[in-house]
This record gives sequence, structure tokens and C-alpha cells, in this order.
Amino acid sequence: MTPPAGRTIQVQASHPPGVPTQRVALVIGNSAYQDGPLLNPVNDARAIAQVLKESGFNVSLRENIDQRGMQSALREFGDRLRAGGTGLFYYAGHGMQIKGRNYLIPVGAHIDREDEVAYSAVDAQAVLDKMESAGNEANIMILDACRNNPFMRNTRGSPAGLAPMDAPVGTLVAYATSPGAVASDGSGANGLYTQHLLTAIRQPGNKIEDVFKQVRANVRRDSRGKQVPWEVTSLEGDFYFIAGPVAISLSGSNPNLEAALWDAVRSSRDPVEIRVYLNRYPQGRFATEARARLAQGLPPPAAGTASALGSAPKPPPSAVAAATGSAGPRIPEGGTAPAVAERPGADQGAIDRRTAEILASLVTGPGPGQLVVSGPGKPARAPAASNSAGFTVGDRWRFQVVDRFKGEVVRNEVATVERVQPDGMLVLNGGRFRWDARGNPRYIRAGDRERTYSPDFMYVPPVLETGARTALNYEIEQKRADAPAEQEKAKGAMVVKGQEPVRTPAGEFKAWRVDIDVVGSSLNKRGSYRWLFTGWYVPELRAYVAYDDEVRGADQAFIRRERHELTSFSVRGAEGLVPR
Repeated sequence: MTPPAGRTIQVQASHPPGVPTQRVALVIGNSAYQDGPLLNPVNDARAIAQVLKESGFNVSLRENIDQRGMQSALREFGDRLRAGGTGLFYYAGHGMQIKGRNYLIPVGAHIDREDEVAYSAVDAQAVLDKMESAGNEANIMILDACRNNPFMRNTRGSPAGLAPMDAPVGTLVAYATSPGAVASDGSGANGLYTQHLLTAIRQPGNKIEDVFKQVRANVRRDSRGKQVPWEVTSLEGDFYFIAGPVAISLSGSNPNLEAALWDAVRSSRDPVEIRVYLNRYPQGRFATEARARLAQGLPPPAAGTASALGSAPKPPPSAVAAATGSAGPRIPEGGTAPAVAERPGADQGAIDRRTAEILASLVTGPGPGQLVVSGPGKPARAPAASNSAGFTVGDRWRFQVVDRFKGEVVRNEVATVERVQPDGMLVLNGGRFRWDARGNPRYIRAGDRERTYSPDFMYVPPVLETGARTALNYEIEQKRADAPAEQEKAKGAMVVKGQEPVRTPAGEFKAWRVDIDVVGSSLNKRGSYRWLFTGWYVPELRAYVAYDDEVRGADQAFIRRERHELTSFSVRGAEGLVPR
């Protein structure tokens, strides 16, 4: 006899079978700025930390911390994320954008010029990189960092508010207001945005998208349209801060639930629990095995022996009542009822009640509101392709470029390994860059210009020893749209000067200093130039973390003078690298 069609149980869901339950959050509130102190960020951070704890997060709360403190907290956060589950980063305080890049301002920051921001602040993209590189199920970033910024007077007309950022797969990024706009710090106990966020998070049964829709509507209403929260998301599953009741059919055909139910009872010594599976899935995938187990004449479990579900959380009494229409007889601790279920013609209600208990145990957990992710979620990360030098698909380096003539950041650059070819060659940024197996450029496309380097061009030192010298003699072909190709020849040397510390926005590293001095000439235009390069190479990152790039003409006048500085990285195998 199977349960009547349509019979359901209502349970307060915690997490679906097979989904990681860990929830990790880093919450930062910075208020005590010397320039432009804020009223509410610390209050906001404390309130958010509390509501996240209520929602099952393991929360690290930091208040009024400097740059070193923020970087240390982020490293710890990244380490915890690698255990899986869901990560959440919340920041309240001052923030600003420079050349489309967002920076979170620590307490104690002194910023006089635009090119100092990356050294004095924390790159918001570095936080996203840290979360993405963990490879966990889902990540959430919430930035209440769009308040009117006192540092803007020291910059060259950078727009107010924050710039939009792309959300990596499995990530949601939420802003207190739309890009380029300013949010209210609030006059009450919390900022306007966080005030409504706290209320929305505490409402059971709301998907995360619904939470932020509700926040947006309420903030826009209360600010009379001056502040409109905004999000970008690439989440693939459903996320709930606090889950609502979940109905589970006792007669449905959910293959995942079938497998979970069989996995829960298959090793049980209690025939009732084996019958629970057969009662629900008489023609199921494991029915033959279940009948074979019963045919073995399993004895009832010894007194005090836990069943296969002995350590599983017990469902609330209401779950049993919902399944049967009444509270029914009490099931003994340990979940067995052999006196009823083993008699021929035993009361079907007893098995139905046990079914309800087991199903409830599969979706409930240590406390209310612990649902993490349902739906397909992010698939497990497959081993990524790598080459002999350790470069791996997904490796990424981000840089800011400072024009040494202007003394300001002029652009941001990123290099992402997208493919490793059979010969070890690397394809980056949609094919716009191609490197050899050790990271030496072979092809670069920028706008309408293409540069192809001969195989003997190198700027990654083949030997990392103090005093190591490498002769350089190479050619470059440059093409532009609707223009004849240009040929260049260059000759010079690369010298490894030794190890020394170098400070970058991504941290301070101990690196190998490499100097390159090359004289080149254009065969077409008969002009000559001198290329001077000083870089700081970190083998664990397989990249220069900073380098000065200068080009002088035949008259020794500067044609180009730039400094490239690492702002963040995500490199497989370098997760444990801790910049000083």
C-alpha cells in the first residue's frame, strides 16, 4: 500500500540533500575617519553581523580597521571560504572609484593624489577575486560604500559613488545605490540601505533576489527616488537567508530525493526503515536491493543502538502531524517502531509517519533558516588544464597603470589564461594575448594594432640567480589596419640584479629584480629607440608584480614612461602566498 497521491509534509527547510551547509561571512564597518567621519557604518556592520548569525553564518566582524587589518581579514576570509559552502562580504564605510575601479577606504588612510589610492585602500575587485578563487558554491558581496566622499577633492574629477563590477559565476554583487550615485548615511540607528536590508533578510522564504527587490523598492520610496539600490548577479541556484516551510510530497517521484532516502536507510538494521523506502518507491532504482535486505531477516536493532539516521537532526513534531493529520503515537528515540511495522498488515500510518520523519531529516538541520542553495548550483570545479611551467586555465592578474608624466592612474589591465594549448602555449583575453609556455609574449592585439614577437624574444628570466645575464636579439612585426606591416629588430641584455622587497597595491612581495636594456630600430621608418625595463618578478605568481616601462627616442627624449602595479591576482597554486 502506497500513500495516497498528493499527501505532503510541511517542514522548515534547512538545506537540501548533498548541499554544503557552511556559511562564512566577513563584515567590516568603518566610521572613524579623520576626514569625513561617518555616523552609521559600525552600527550597520554590527546589525548585519547579528542578522547573519541568525541566518546560520559564521561571522567575522571588524570595526574601524586600517589597511593592514582589512588585508589580514580578507586573507583569513579567503582561507575559510576554501572549505566550501557560501561566502558573504559586507562593507560599510567610505568607498571611491578611480578609472572604473572601486576601492574601499580603510580608517587612517591618507590620500593626497589619485595614484596613491591603490596603495592606501583595498581594491574591491581583489575581494571578488578572493571569493571566486575559493571555488565554493555561492558568493555574495554587499557594498554600502557610496556615501559622499571627502577624498574626492584630492582626485582629478573621478565620478562619485562606485563603478559597476562584473559578477563571476555563482556571485551576486549588491550596491547601496546605482553606479555613480551617492547613498545616504542615515540619521537613525542605521543607514537607509542597511535599515531595509535588515528587515528583508529576516523575512522567511524570500529568495535572495526578492530580498534585494524589496530593499530597492523601500529605499527608493523613502529617499523619494534619490537613492536606488542596484545588483548584478550570476547566481545559478536559489539562495535563502532564512527558508520558509517546504512541502514534500510522499508520493512524488524525485530521483534525487529517492537516492537520498535510500542512502539514509540502506545500512539500517531496522526493517521499518527499509520498508519506508519500498513504501515510497515500490518500483524504485534500489527496490531489488531493499527487498533482498528484508529477505535476509534483519533482526531488530539492539536497545540503544542508533539507526542509520541516529545522528540526523530530528524533525519538528509538526512535520509528523502534517503527514498524518494527527500527532499519532510517539516514535521512540532512535526512530524505530518494530512492534507495529513488522506485523503482517501493520498499521500503514506508522510507516507513513516514519517516512515523514526521514524525509524531514533530509531537509532539516541544526537550526531554522539554514537553507543554503537549491537548484543546480555551481558544478564542482573540474581539474583545470595546466602547462609545464604551472600556468593554469583561470589564472588572472590585474594591474593598474600609472602614467609617470601625469602621476596618475590612466588605465587598468587584466590578463586571464583562457586556454592551454597542447604545446604549452597560453591563450589569454579572448585571443588578444598569446604567451609561450613560460609567459613570454608572442602576440598582442590592442585596438587595430597587432604585434608578433619572434621566438627568441623574452622578458621572463630563464635563470633566477643574482647576476644571471641573458643576451636578447629578436624581431617584432607590427601591423595596423590599412597600413603596411612594420618590422623592428632589437638587441640588448637582461640581467637579474637580485632579490629585494617591492610594494604594490596587492601587497608587499619579496621579488627578483630584473633589468632589461634594449636598443631597437624600425626597418621601415629607419628610426631607433631604447627600451628600458625594470621589473620585480615573483616565481610563485609566474608574473612581474610591478615593472617600470620606458621608451626613449633617438634623441633620448621619453616616448613612453609607465609603471604597472599588481592590484589583485587569482593564481592556482599560489593561494597560500601571503604578501608581506
